[in-house]
Amino acid sequence: MSNRLARIPGARIGVRYLLTSLGFWVLFNGGTFLWHQRFQAFYFREPAILGLTHLAAIGWLTTGLMGIMYATLPATLGVRPNSLRMACAQYWFQVVGIVGLVLTMSLVPYTEEAHSYINRARVVFGLLTLVALVTFAHNTASTVGRGKEWRLPEFHFIMALFYLAITGLIGMSYVFYLNSGFTPPTMAYLKVHAHFAGLGWLALTLMGLTYKLLPLEVGVESAPQRWGLAASVLINLVLWGLFFGFSYGSPALMMGSALLGLIGLVCHSLQVHAIVHLTPPFPLPLDGGGQGRGDSIVTRGMKKRYSSLPYTLASCAFGLVAGLLGVLLTAGAVGTDVAVEYAYAYAAGAGWFGLYFTGQMTWLMPVLLQPDAARESLFEPGWVNLEFPGQVAGTALVTVGLLVGISLLVALGAAVNLAASLLGTLRTVRLCWAQPAVVER
Repeated sequence: MSNRLARIPGARIGVRYLLTSLGFWVLFNGGTFLWHQRFQAFYFREPAILGLTHLAAIGWLTTGLMGIMYATLPATLGVRPNSLRMACAQYWFQVVGIVGLVLTMSLVPYTEEAHSYINRARVVFGLLTLVALVTFAHNTASTVGRGKEWRLPEFHFIMALFYLAITGLIGMSYVFYLNSGFTPPTMAYLKVHAHFAGLGWLALTLMGLTYKLLPLEVGVESAPQRWGLAASVLINLVLWGLFFGFSYGSPALMMGSALLGLIGLVCHSLQVHAIVHLTPPFPLPLDGGGQGRGDSIVTRGMKKRYSSLPYTLASCAFGLVAGLLGVLLTAGAVGTDVAVEYAYAYAAGAGWFGLYFTGQMTWLMPVLLQPDAARESLFEPGWVNLEFPGQVAGTALVTVGLLVGISLLVALGAAVNLAASLLGTLRTVRLCWAQPAVVER
């Protein structure tokens, strides 16, 4: 692990975002378990599913990725954060906006007065969330712009921020549209909104962070970026291909975009493999110096190595599954459109993005919260090791259950994921209690 992450400007606010995202993660898994039978109907007609979707997308994943970026980008770029006060203000706008937006989306009004009140509240909370997203885009773009050198990850971040702003504006315009009493003639706007959020913001951010942080974690000074560049170009082509495909109702354009997306995911996986292939063979010393794979502590008399690598590899696998489901969805080759669409969204959200985020939490939180002197005194119980296989198994069960339309599998997978999220949260809480060492500089 590089010592560039030992003392991180902006670490305190980054940890705040990360801890908050853990709470949203637990709530999302709990909601999926409670509402597992709601996935039989089309999502636009199920307020609970709309609420769960936004709880995962902007609550768990977006808040978590923001925390990672606030905590790592200034140090890895060698610059000061643009504005920590702006990041703190954004945090409260975002938390209040997300909680209110999810609640107003999930509630079903039974009277005209309640319906009117919920619509007004949804506009207010949507605007708060939009302000938070635009603030983050400005704050992070200013920080990245101060960097001394621009490489592939930095371009990913700028593109992702652009798509994040577009996603927020589309979502807010959709809220105003619905509150005007109109019923959308097609789902094209909703699908464009979802894919700009998933492929534009979440996917490009994940790719940029992977190409930026994974070499630092495993001790690779420089890795070839040709596969990452190919993945970036393809994902952007896919986004605009889907945009025009949905807008003009062109199945051929959507099918071609889905195939390009699958190829882009293969390129991303090959880029990860290229980085891992260059990993030095020797382990990391316990003092945190030198190069190696992960951050080590002593646990029960043995070395316990924190590493995001297993999560990153599993994330790539789920990304490929999501890409394949996207191809099947556009081709209409298997199952019903609703079932495949649910499985596609869950494999991408909870699998590809979710596992990557959990891996970064596993690796970064010990670095952010533990001083070097405390690492050898922290003991970890065996149940901590169950979190990773539990999350992989739970996500796979839910994806399969959604695809084949078996609610019991969805409930079982959601329960396993809920247990895994609780284990991950407990591990982080133990790290906080051990000896917090977040330094703001």
